[in-house]
Amino acid sequence: MIKNINYVLPSQSILTNEVLKSYLLQFWNEVFTPIQKDSVKHLMVLCKVKYSGTVEMEGNYKTLGPLRRVEFKDLELFNEYLIGRLGILVDSYDDNIISEINFTYIVKDGEVSDKDRLLLEDLSDREIKFHEFNKTNLPVSMNPSDYGTIRGDTLIGESIRYFVRKGNRVYEIDVSLDKLINRVSVLGSSALNWIDTKISDNLFKREIGKSTIYFLDGEQVLIKRLIPAQPFSRLRKKL
Repeated sequence: MIKNINYVLPSQSILTNEVLKSYLLQFWNEVFTPIQKDSVKHLMVLCKVKYSGTVEMEGNYKTLGPLRRVEFKDLELFNEYLIGRLGILVDSYDDNIISEINFTYIVKDGEVSDKDRLLLEDLSDREIKFHEFNKTNLPVSMNPSDYGTIRGDTLIGESIRYFVRKGNRVYEIDVSLDKLINRVSVLGSSALNWIDTKISDNLFKREIGKSTIYFLDGEQVLIKRLIPAQPFSRLRKKL
């Protein structure tokens, strides 16, 4: 289950390393400490900050870095990672007055792999991710430009239709005017199509085939499949 915890900061708070660390410690104590009693668990966690100034960006929120997996013992490593990403953020935007710090997270069983822990040392922005469906790699994104080169667009009713080419593949993407729903088709003989629905800034669901897949910051976090049920047979009454 995807959860959120939000911290409202005092008025005109400047986002510094010390402020960030203090709220990370609070999050760790409130969320992470209680779940350590039964078994080894880790978090998939995303940290965002909300600007209180006039910088125009979607929802005035900015993600400090991509979704990462952390264990309880990774507190200092995750803190150093967020501070490193904060340095990049401060260099990119003039306004560093924030009103909120938000943590979006999922509790998972088991330990973090060495590969996941190495990502805490990678401060670069994430590349577009893909998921495989019927042996076809599909972009995990609701941004048409992430699919390839946009070759044209036109208004179709309550949507904007984009034609996007990537290699020998052409996508037809109908984006609703409120940018909450994408209807995507792969043109040609594959007859592959799906619907993406935005749930929040970093979360969307993809309905494809008999599956509904939820992606948080490009990571698959939940999948639901429609399994046909066998019809019930009537029991014969004994004479």
